[in-house]
Amino acid sequence: MSDRVIAAALGAIVLLARIAFASQTLWAWDSVLYARALEQGFHVGVDLGDQRPQPPGYVFYVAAASLARLVTRDSNAALVLVSVIGSSLTVAAVYVACRRFASRPLALVCALGAATAPLAWTYGEVAMPYALLGLLSIVLALSLREARRGSWPAAVVASAALGLAAGFRQDLLLLLGPLWLWMLAARSWRERGLCVAALGLAALAWFAPSAAFSGGPAAYLASLGGQATRVSELSPAGGGDALLRNVLLTVFALWWGLLGFALLLIAAIVASFRARLRVSGDAGFFALWLVPAAFVYVTIHIGDPGYLMSVLPGLYVACAALLADAAPGARHAIVAVGAALFALNAGVFVLTDAPFSAVAIARHDRSLVERVAYVRGSFDRNAVVIAQSEYLTARYYLGEFRVLFYGDAPEVLSRSRREERLVGPATVVVFGALAGGRPPALRISNEGMPVPAGTVDPSGTIVAYDLEPR
Repeated sequence: MSDRVIAAALGAIVLLARIAFASQTLWAWDSVLYARALEQGFHVGVDLGDQRPQPPGYVFYVAAASLARLVTRDSNAALVLVSVIGSSLTVAAVYVACRRFASRPLALVCALGAATAPLAWTYGEVAMPYALLGLLSIVLALSLREARRGSWPAAVVASAALGLAAGFRQDLLLLLGPLWLWMLAARSWRERGLCVAALGLAALAWFAPSAAFSGGPAAYLASLGGQATRVSELSPAGGGDALLRNVLLTVFALWWGLLGFALLLIAAIVASFRARLRVSGDAGFFALWLVPAAFVYVTIHIGDPGYLMSVLPGLYVACAALLADAAPGARHAIVAVGAALFALNAGVFVLTDAPFSAVAIARHDRSLVERVAYVRGSFDRNAVVIAQSEYLTARYYLGEFRVLFYGDAPEVLSRSRREERLVGPATVVVFGALAGGRPPALRISNEGMPVPAGTVDPSGTIVAYDLEPR
C-alpha cells in the first residue's frame, strides 16, 4: 500500500470521526461574525456593527464557507464543514510530512496523535478557522522547504501560494514570513525579485475583494489599523499582566494539543541532543517554522487556544523526525509508546469531560439550545436581554429581543455605541456570564432556571449599551 493511499485513508477516517461529534451551534463570538458574513455579505469595519467578520476579514475562508453553505443551507453547518475537511486534510498532510523523515509505523502513530489531540479534534468540530490554519501551515511549510532545495519556478510557486493562503488567514504572512525569507536566502537576486512579485500579486487576489467589499482601500486599511491598535493594547507592550496571560494560554493550548505526545516530544528532543541525529540538518527549517509563531503568541497576542493549530502539525512532524534515527532496538518500543499515546489522546477526547472533548462540545450545544428555548418560551418581546461575552450569540439566536451589552469599555467594541438606561419595572434577562457579577439593581425572580431573569428595582437603574445602533 502506497503512502498516498494511507494518507487518503487517514483523511477519510478522520473525516468520519469529525462528523460524528460536529458542533450544532455557533461556537464563539467570532463564529457569529463569520455567520453574519455568510448571511449578510462580507464587510470589514472598525465598529462591531460593521464587522462581517472582524478585520482582516479572511475573505477566502468566508468564500469557502459560502460554497459549503450551498450544500448545508445553514451557516454553522457550513463553517463546521470547512473545519472538518480542513482537519482531515491536515492529518493526511502530517502523515505525508512525517514520511519524509521517518518510517511508516512512526509516521502513522504521529499522524494519529495529531488527529486525536483534544485541541485539534475540538477545533476540527466547531465553526472557527483554526483547523484550516493548521492545514495551511503544514502545506506551506513543506512547500517552502522543497522550494529552497528545488528550482526557481518552485520558489515562485511557493511564494504565490503563501500570498494566496493569506486570504484565508493573513497571520500566515507573519508566522511563516521567516521561513519564506529562509527560502529566499538560497535564491539569486533575480529569483528573489520574482518571488517577491509573485507573493505581492497573489496577495492582491484577496486584498482587492476585501477592500472592495469594505468601502474601498482606505476604509479597509483603516479597519486593519484599528484592529492592530486593539491588539497592541492587549499585548505585553500595553502593560499589565498580558505577558503572563499569553504564556499561560500558550502552555495551556500546547498541553491540550499534545497531551501524551508532549512527553514523547521532550524525550525526542533530549535524545537528539545526546545522539546528534541527522535531523540536525533540518533544525533551521523546524526552528523557523515553529519558533516565530510561539514568539508572536507570547510577546504580542494569542486570543484563543486555537491559534496554536499553526504549530501543532509541525510539532508532530518534528517528533517523528527526531525519533527517526533511534537505535534499531528502540524503534518498536517507540512505535508502541506512540500507539498508546494516540489511544490516550482519543480516550481523553471521547470519554472524559476535559476542556477540549466531545462532552464539552455537546454541553456547549445543549446549554445554548436550552437557554435560547427557555428565553423564547418564558418571556414576551418586551423583555430586555443583557449579555457580555455572549452578546453576539444572544443577538444572533434571540434576534427578536432587544439585546444590550452590559459591561465596561463598550467603546472598545463600538465607537457608535448608544447608552441605554433600564428602569423599573423592566424585565431583564441575563444571557451568559457577566464579569463583575449581575447588576445590583436587578431583582432575580427565577433563581435556578437556565437563564437568570428579573425586574429592575424601582429605585435603581441598569446602564447597558446598544453596540450596533442603526
